[in-house]
Amino acid sequence: MRYGIVLMVTLTLTGVAQAQWKNDLPPLQIKKTQGGTICYHKPEDSNLIIPPPAAYEAWKRNPAAKTNATTFEVTYVNFSAEAQAAFQKAVDIWSTLIESPVPIRILAVWQPLSGSVLGGASPGTYIRDFDGAQKVLTWYPVALAEKMAGREFNDADEPDIFAQFNSSFADWSLRTDGTPTPNKTDLVSVVLHEIGHGLGIIKAYDVTAVDGIIGDFFSDLHVPYDYFLENSTDVNLVQGFKPPSTPLRAELTSTSLFFRSPLLQKTPIDNRPRIYAPVTFAGGSSIAHLDESTYNATPNALMTPFIGNAEVMHNPGNLVMRMLADMGWVNTRIVHTRLPNTENVSSPYPVVVTLEADAKSQDGGAYSYNASEVKLNYTTNGTTFTTVDMTATGQANQFSATLPATGSAVTYGYYISVKDNLERTLVKPGIFTDDGEAPVQRLFLFEAGPDTKGPFFSHSPVAFTKASDTQFEISAIVSDNIAVGNVFVDYQITQGEVTGSLLTLPMNLVAGTDSTYSQTIPYGGLGLSNGDKIEYRIRATDLANTPNTKSVPTGSPGFYNVNIVSLAPTQDSYSNDFNNTTTASQDFFGSTGFSIRAETGFSNGAIHTAHPYLQGLGFPNDRFEWVYQLRIPIRVKETDATIKFDEVVLIEPGETGATFPSEDFYDYVVVDGSKDGGVTWTTVANGYDSRDFAPWLTRYNSAISGNNSNAIGDPTLFRTRMLNLQDKFDTGDEVVIRFRLFSDPAAVGWGWAIDNLKIQIDDIAPTILHDHVDYVLSSTTSLPLTIKPSDASGVAELFVDVKVNNGAVQIDEITLQDGVSEYFYILDLDGFEAGDKIEYRIRAKDEIGNEAVLPATEFFQVPVISFGTPIQQYVHDFNTANTDFVGNFFSTTQPTGFTNHAIHTPHPYPNGFGLTNNTSNYALTLTKPVTVSQTNHYMLFSEIVVVEYGGANPKDFVTVEGSKNGGTSWHSLTGSYAANSLSAWKNVFDIGGIATANLFRTRLIDITSTGDFEVGDNVLFRFRISADATGNGWGWAMDNLSIQGPVTGIKEAPDLFVSVYPNPANGNNITLEVKGISAASGQVQIINLQGQQLVNEPLPLTGSTTRKEFSTSTWADGIYVVKLHLEDGSTITKKLIKASH
Repeated sequence: MRYGIVLMVTLTLTGVAQAQWKNDLPPLQIKKTQGGTICYHKPEDSNLIIPPPAAYEAWKRNPAAKTNATTFEVTYVNFSAEAQAAFQKAVDIWSTLIESPVPIRILAVWQPLSGSVLGGASPGTYIRDFDGAQKVLTWYPVALAEKMAGREFNDADEPDIFAQFNSSFADWSLRTDGTPTPNKTDLVSVVLHEIGHGLGIIKAYDVTAVDGIIGDFFSDLHVPYDYFLENSTDVNLVQGFKPPSTPLRAELTSTSLFFRSPLLQKTPIDNRPRIYAPVTFAGGSSIAHLDESTYNATPNALMTPFIGNAEVMHNPGNLVMRMLADMGWVNTRIVHTRLPNTENVSSPYPVVVTLEADAKSQDGGAYSYNASEVKLNYTTNGTTFTTVDMTATGQANQFSATLPATGSAVTYGYYISVKDNLERTLVKPGIFTDDGEAPVQRLFLFEAGPDTKGPFFSHSPVAFTKASDTQFEISAIVSDNIAVGNVFVDYQITQGEVTGSLLTLPMNLVAGTDSTYSQTIPYGGLGLSNGDKIEYRIRATDLANTPNTKSVPTGSPGFYNVNIVSLAPTQDSYSNDFNNTTTASQDFFGSTGFSIRAETGFSNGAIHTAHPYLQGLGFPNDRFEWVYQLRIPIRVKETDATIKFDEVVLIEPGETGATFPSEDFYDYVVVDGSKDGGVTWTTVANGYDSRDFAPWLTRYNSAISGNNSNAIGDPTLFRTRMLNLQDKFDTGDEVVIRFRLFSDPAAVGWGWAIDNLKIQIDDIAPTILHDHVDYVLSSTTSLPLTIKPSDASGVAELFVDVKVNNGAVQIDEITLQDGVSEYFYILDLDGFEAGDKIEYRIRAKDEIGNEAVLPATEFFQVPVISFGTPIQQYVHDFNTANTDFVGNFFSTTQPTGFTNHAIHTPHPYPNGFGLTNNTSNYALTLTKPVTVSQTNHYMLFSEIVVVEYGGANPKDFVTVEGSKNGGTSWHSLTGSYAANSLSAWKNVFDIGGIATANLFRTRLIDITSTGDFEVGDNVLFRFRISADATGNGWGWAMDNLSIQGPVTGIKEAPDLFVSVYPNPANGNNITLEVKGISAASGQVQIINLQGQQLVNEPLPLTGSTTRKEFSTSTWADGIYVVKLHLEDGSTITKKLIKASH
């Protein structure tokens, strides 16, 4: 035998590459994408031409000259032929520049996008910890992962890149000849840019108001791009900062970030690309682009965030190509099967690798690995490493080396490294860099020595089987540190009180798997019935020199229990409050993770999961489902086909924005139905988790320990859920129903509790729609009421209860008629005068006897009034009794958390019940008209608005209105606004919180600003909240109201002072002084009487007093208007006179 010369080097790894010892490699994971980068338009003509790369030009001249095997497959949606041709040119350019053995699929959508957005793109999927990844625990864009792994990860119908382009943009140039068009934006350039993002120019970093973070979508892990970012002092962002971090946010908005990689070094010449990191972070463009000001109008301009008119950029540029190369687009794939555990301690262990290198470098030159730099690096103690040259075996691109045996039991850790002709070192397995830490080389581990461990099992126990079936299947993943010899299932059947003998069947390896075994246990023909059981255990022996045998479950009694169950006769309805836990349990069967019991902290019985529930880790595929099934099938009704129950759900929440049942939705609970006796199941509605109800999420997050939540559920968290069987099933279907909890690995919480189950039981009272009345004028002769009752089972009775001046209740029944949905009730007001009071309520009963009452408590209050004599001003702090207002759903009160009385809506305010879109208007009207002043036409008050909003706009809203025709018509003085008009209010609403006095903000209203009211008008004022039928919030509070009153008439006003001086101004400067404004910033606007804007700039409000000086040297003498716009939407206006003499 011929022996080659082997160089062996012993070293200790320090600094950059510490070894990860005793930690196995994480499994492959896949994550579907959300969001992406955005490219913005800038309207200026740039007149820039960057021609296509030489490789593309060569291919165009001779298609056979294409130097790689990359194939792009594009699915076009809504593209015209011209737009598609432009897109295809960009694809063809990229196909000559990058190399992948796997086709790259793009879904391209031509659709309207908002504003100046030209387009956006993102990877269709992210993959981590695949075979070949250079970075461990890192989300790779799928196209890059497939290139590095040499295999498909996405399904054939799933895009690798999702791209969309703005069909509403009117100024596209669809030319493909590379000629810029004035005032037009080149589509080829934009597409080329967006594909660059899909290939890997994309970041995981994001920011909050105070911190730099990793975006929620990435689950605290990075993308390859992140690892190369560094600041101006050469500190790598991943290694130097641990998010969330305020210093990290400063770096991400520093305007001074760089991309440093093996091909883009700082020395001897600084070749690092500068990254776009503006002071104001832009989620769709910051970090994931080259710096605009540095590279605009240069050969590297393509991947800057803005693309201008007449800008033709048909080449990514050498910087981007080097960035992509170092992320993995120029690569040597190290193919190796890790060594298995062995009992051999006397013979060396051969390590064999095959290297598969790309053909071309990032510049189009030849690329290869260095055959003399293929190394095997190993350790037996996790600290000291030995490096061995790997030598060619004679097989193409194959190299080998041996690990020496020690003669005794030992654990080896090893990795393989190779240098390429670009002087880069590639490794297998990859390197892990935790935030704030140095990089760590991960290792392949194997054990050499006697095997005493025995097989390992991963098995989901079978909890029940139906008496009507004849068999059930069990399966298990059985593995061993050496090898599995055989697997058996032992089982015994108990019928009545008699247990049969122990039987044994071999479990067989499932075709196409390397460790999944299955067997079917028969029980047909034995006459088993409800309450009988089958017990089983799984037993396996390994192939160790001295075989080891193990079985599951361990401990006593040593068997899994499979209950024989039979379905009960079908019923039309079912209800259970679970207070009798014994009888209730007889109606259900399922996993041991569920039971009906009186849990500690709960006063009555309910269905409970285990608390905490088990995570899926250790079960097959690290996933598990616990189910609890009702034995009684339900025949679906045509109406009232509802499932209603109270529940507490403290289940691990998915990522923000994740949709059921995506991978990043994580754990969930769901209700399923089956109309074939449980063979196939359909979700009655989408699954959900703790995010479904803000108090659940708050409780879940209140006690996080590691990945898990230790928060405990209690009855205060119960919330009613109602599902409709008619959404998935038809009338007459006989449906069995089950409750299911899905658990994946990594995190768990307290679990699920279900109480007061009602299936197809109508306990829902009728709906009453009505526009309530707040007052009537003394001149009114009748009070008409319109009422619209409805109920799924039919309205049986309708009543109006009336009281006059606190007298006895008069009950009037309204006769119901077929085909009539709206009813009218008219109350005669003859003889009523100002000071009288009418109270009324509406009641409706359905055929079952459920009754609805509107309002839910007490009566609507309808005073008979006359509007008072106009007054010049109105001031009130609401700390003393006040009869100046009329309106339901408002009161003067002092809730907990407040130090004085104020006007409050109910907390929370009620959902709407009005006739139009179920929306109600709750209004509080001042009965004293106010004459608009010429010199002081302002209204000032403090308020808290925690009212439901939807998206960027109000859903429910509040507004302040005026009327100059006695309340016949009303005009808004403020527009509509809700909780999202001020961040402090929005924060309380978003968590379902309760407001306190520190949230009061001052609102100043110019009564004449809308043009609806003029000096001398006599104006009624009202405060109105509009509420729809779904969703609400804490509500509205108002205090210290001053309408045209002096500043001293308002309780909070001594600290409130906005002034402009000198006024009149007779010099060259004026000063704006702001005191006591509870806002962080404002916008100053100064205009002359001709509407010309002289000043429009932000004003930071710092400390108790802010002063800002403005030059008036160029202003003509005259009158000017100074406006301070505050962040809550209010505006303070001052008049300024300039008089030079």
